[in-house]
Amino acid sequence: MKARARPGMVMLEVILGVAILGMVGVGLVTLLTQTVQTVRQGRAAERRTESAVQLLDRVILWSESELASRLGRSRMGVWNLDVATPRARLYTLAVLDTLSGATVLRTTVYRP
Repeated sequence: MKARARPGMVMLEVILGVAILGMVGVGLVTLLTQTVQTVRQGRAAERRTESAVQLLDRVILWSESELASRLGRSRMGVWNLDVATPRARLYTLAVLDTLSGATVLRTTVYRP
């Protein structure tokens, strides 16, 4: 004799299967949303770094007299620029974030 399934068991299995698929779907959508947000943040950070590089590229070309006249911290567009002279004719240039004051880029140049 064949064993008969209890009434309602098939419906319970279908409901359980749909619930599992729903949870997996929510997890995938959440993962996709987080991935898109991470990519956006990465692109924004890349644009900010490129902007800081452009500023530093311009400042590196300054003469010794221009660098000496800019000693200390000054605002340059959306960045703060810190010019220091640890030794004669040696200048440390740092591009700083205006909100946090964190160093984004730093280099040292020599002017003979």
